[in-house]
Amino acid sequence: MTKHFIIMPLLWLITAAVLIGVTQVDGWDLLSILLLIVALYGTKKDMKDIPWVKFIPAGLATLIIFFLIYKYANPLWNQVIGWQTKNIKYMFKWNEWFNSIPYNDGAWMRLWQPAWLTHYMSWVYRNGFTLSYWICIIRAFFTKDVKKMGVYALGGYLLQTPFILIFYNTVFLQEVWFVQGTPDILVRNFKSAAEVYTTVLNCFPSMHTSIAFAALLLSMKEKSKWYRWIIGIYCISIIISTLYLKIHWVLDVVAGMAFAYGCVSLAEWFIHTRMFNKFEVKFEGIGERLMKK
Repeated sequence: MTKHFIIMPLLWLITAAVLIGVTQVDGWDLLSILLLIVALYGTKKDMKDIPWVKFIPAGLATLIIFFLIYKYANPLWNQVIGWQTKNIKYMFKWNEWFNSIPYNDGAWMRLWQPAWLTHYMSWVYRNGFTLSYWICIIRAFFTKDVKKMGVYALGGYLLQTPFILIFYNTVFLQEVWFVQGTPDILVRNFKSAAEVYTTVLNCFPSMHTSIAFAALLLSMKEKSKWYRWIIGIYCISIIISTLYLKIHWVLDVVAGMAFAYGCVSLAEWFIHTRMFNKFEVKFEGIGERLMKK
């Protein structure tokens, strides 16, 4: 009992530090943090019936691993894009073709553009790439469910990144506003022409869409209606924002949704394999063994 009294508060302090660290990597604003807190409401409805002492040691270790990937993957991704820009000989160049397809530029999404909606869509897009993923991961942690953490991590990011590079290394397609020669609605204040060029690459499929749609697909299977509504509205907003802001083409979005569906299906198959079931038993047994020593 004394051991639990000492170790559990320490583990919770580390958990709090990791969660604060997550919010610091991309500098989450207050609204992003509030969205996370709101999404955690009703977590008990999806919580697995095991004691925290059994789950938290390995669960926290997993959360730390995901945090480290998040913190160091972006610089690595930028290196990949830099290498890609210098070395890749694209098999397909689709700028002119995509621009010639009627309604493919999503102009119908911009028939009404009040300032407040543009501001909202800009906030959604800027934060959507990581926020939709991390809300799901953090909530899965608080449900004490290894399978949930696994399927959200795999379907929402870990499978998507290597597979999407197949497309990004073969298809040359740039953002709508750049191809059409119109101003960047996001007003990203690029520092150089090289920064513009590398930023507007890799449109097919839309990874903003694929990550958001993966979160949407998986969240719809949760019991909490509140959570389904919160994530549903936010993830749909992310997908709409890619068109509203003239970032992605309609076919990018459709492809991103199909890509997400494939990754989620593969992730769900994997977490229900006998191998993952054995891993889950060992995973949950780590906490018990640590507390008994």
